[in-house]
Amino acid sequence: MTKTSEIKEIDFSSNSYLDAYSRINGMVIVGEGLADRHFRHLARLFPADSEELLRLGAMEARHAKDFVGCGRNLGIKADVSLAHKLLAPLHQQFIEAEKKYDFVSCLVIQCLIIECFAIAAYRTYLPVADSYANQITKYVLNDEFEHLNYGEKWLKDRFGQVADEVEMCIRKAVPVTMNLLSILHPDLKAVGMDPGELVAEFAVCFQESLEQVGFLPKNAQKIIRSLMVAQMLAA
Repeated sequence: MTKTSEIKEIDFSSNSYLDAYSRINGMVIVGEGLADRHFRHLARLFPADSEELLRLGAMEARHAKDFVGCGRNLGIKADVSLAHKLLAPLHQQFIEAEKKYDFVSCLVIQCLIIECFAIAAYRTYLPVADSYANQITKYVLNDEFEHLNYGEKWLKDRFGQVADEVEMCIRKAVPVTMNLLSILHPDLKAVGMDPGELVAEFAVCFQESLEQVGFLPKNAQKIIRSLMVAQMLAA
């Protein structure tokens, strides 16, 4: 959805770009690292699928290492301490759900919300990425769909039993995710990304995912619209 024809020339060596990129890069590295941890937790919750879930987690760990390389390529040190602080609320929701053996919320948080957010962010970033990061992001993006599909299939197979739980988790976790965009808005713009397009991309990806799980298109759209309106009112 990014309008590549409107992209301006980016100075990847400017202080303003590198400063903002250190925070964006930190978010990506920590986010991929947390995804690895989440899949390892899921492997314990779903022992029958543990081998597959550990494989997905290992993919996320590789992504984190590769994005470290993207920062190194530009000569910056990722601000991982800030990223840990910003991502803590969403991670805490996952851990709390795990403690309650709330399998549905764990899957929704990691396999739907986080993966859709990652897909939207990487899609928006690709047209403005430097050549090194562009190649890394392309293959990472392809992997994320596999992670998304795992959660979609599990929830779809049990949709009649879990639909209400899925919606409840979404209404609790998506606002936390969207708040990250508000905080990172200036940095996203500084690296050439349009925060508005990222939100739109997330909405499209998330609606498609909810429909895959079993929600009717009009109901999926209603859920997303209500969350977006609430986010705008809170901003």
